[in-house]
Amino acid sequence: MDKSTSKASKIAAWILMTINAIFMVICLLFVALGLWILSSPSTLFKVIEVTGNSTVKALTQDTLTLPVGIAITSVAVFLFFISFMGFRGAMTRSPFLLFMYSALVLLLLLLECALLYYFSSNLVEKGLHKDDGLWTHAMRLAFRCCEHNTSIPETRKPPWSCCGPDTYPDNCTTSLMYQKDCHASIVSWLDRYQLPMYTSLAVFHVVMATCAIIRRSSSTSQPFS
Repeated sequence: MDKSTSKASKIAAWILMTINAIFMVICLLFVALGLWILSSPSTLFKVIEVTGNSTVKALTQDTLTLPVGIAITSVAVFLFFISFMGFRGAMTRSPFLLFMYSALVLLLLLLECALLYYFSSNLVEKGLHKDDGLWTHAMRLAFRCCEHNTSIPETRKPPWSCCGPDTYPDNCTTSLMYQKDCHASIVSWLDRYQLPMYTSLAVFHVVMATCAIIRRSSSTSQPFS
C-alpha cells in the first residue's frame, strides 16, 4: 500500500472513530432516558420540575408515557449499533462492518430526507393539526405563533401554547395570544432553511459513507494503530 493510500485510510478511520464515539455516547444517554421513562416517569418529571424550565415542564407533563419510552429506547439502541458498527469497522478495518455501515448510513439519509419532506409538506399544506398534541404545542412555542388568532370562538379558550408555557394548562386568553400566524411563520422558515437542512444531511452522510469506503479499501487486515 502506498503512503497516500495509508494516510487517507488513517484519516478516514479517525473521522469514523471520533464521530461514531460521540454518537454512541449520545445514544447511551437517550437509552438511559428511555429506560427512565419506562421505569419511573413520575421520578423523571420531578427532576424536570426542579430545573425550573417552564417550557420543558409544560411539554413533558403528559408525554412521559410507555410508548414514548419504548420509542426513544428502540431508536437509540438501533442508532447505537450502527455507530458501533462504524467505530469497530474503522478500528479493525473489517470489510463487512464498513460495507454494512456505509450502506446503512446512506439508507438513513434517504429515510431522514423522506421524513423531513413528509413533515414539511404536511405543515405547508395542512398547517398545525387541531388536536393539541405535543408536536403542535412545540411548534407554537418554537415559532411564537398561533393558528387560532383569527378563528377561535370567543366562548372557547385558546390552547395554552398559543400564549406561551407560563399559561399552562388553561390560563391562555385571546388577549395574550401570539400575534404571528403559524402557517405563515412555518412556510417562511422552511423557505429559508429547508435547502440548507437537506444539504447538511446529505453532506454529513455522504462524508461518513465515503470514509467507510476509503477505510475498507485498505488492503491490510491488522487493527488500526
